[in-house]
Amino acid sequence: MSGQGAAVDTHRAAYRESGSRYADTGLRLWYALVVLFLFVPIAVGLVYSFNMGVDNRQTATLTGWTLQWYAAAWNDLSLRHAVAQSVIVAAWCALLSVLLGTMLGFVIVRHPAQRVRRLLSGLTLLLLIVPESVIGISLLLFYAVTGVPLGSVTLVAGIAPIAIAVVALVVRARMLTLDGDLEDAAADLGCTRTATLRLIVWPQLVPAVVAGGVMAYTFSFDNLVVSAFLTTPQTGTLPVYLYGSLQYGPSPAVYAAASAVFVFTVLMLALAVAFYYALQRSTREPVSA
Repeated sequence: MSGQGAAVDTHRAAYRESGSRYADTGLRLWYALVVLFLFVPIAVGLVYSFNMGVDNRQTATLTGWTLQWYAAAWNDLSLRHAVAQSVIVAAWCALLSVLLGTMLGFVIVRHPAQRVRRLLSGLTLLLLIVPESVIGISLLLFYAVTGVPLGSVTLVAGIAPIAIAVVALVVRARMLTLDGDLEDAAADLGCTRTATLRLIVWPQLVPAVVAGGVMAYTFSFDNLVVSAFLTTPQTGTLPVYLYGSLQYGPSPAVYAAASAVFVFTVLMLALAVAFYYALQRSTREPVSA
């Protein structure tokens, strides 16, 4: 009987292992299909940014390969103005997000009152959960009622809260992994709280702050929904310019500009990932005595 029971257990284990293998294969296949669905249109746009087109218009068929549309996009003054405006707005949003998001992420973990920590965590997550269209409409109505003119300042004020939430969550995740024994040891050696924060906590937070700032800059640069409600002809950003150009039949230069934005976004996110892995390596390295 014991031999039969062992055989049954072996059969059940093999059945569960085969089922787990099929489930893993199905999940991998589904993931691959989702990735293809998301990135194939982007790949098509990249290919057509090199298409010759006909009469300065993009065509469904490939008529030849050229790099002239990238030069045309660079020589477009309105397009360059939109790029410059996006760079300025994203830079200010990144700066505010690093300053305020770092403090917010720190307070979410270290504030002595649990209610305050929960309240700040909820507000931070709420900034990411609320649809950007709701934020854009609400801010537009608020500025209209209060008589505040739209401009670069109001645009930064509309985009920055989302970037602040991103940095706060990244810093919070790093704060939760800090070794409290190092701070206790510093206190035993006579360090004040300010010195401990400067010499022990801050160096460990730098990679997370930089990675969060890069992500905040990227998200602010690519923001379309909030920008569509708060931009003006003088403060139009690149995503709004590209979206508006679709209404009149985009030229191949628009495809080139969109491809350049995509490459820029990938490079910035890759930089953030590099800082993340540097952070992971630093946490695994033993602390020398």
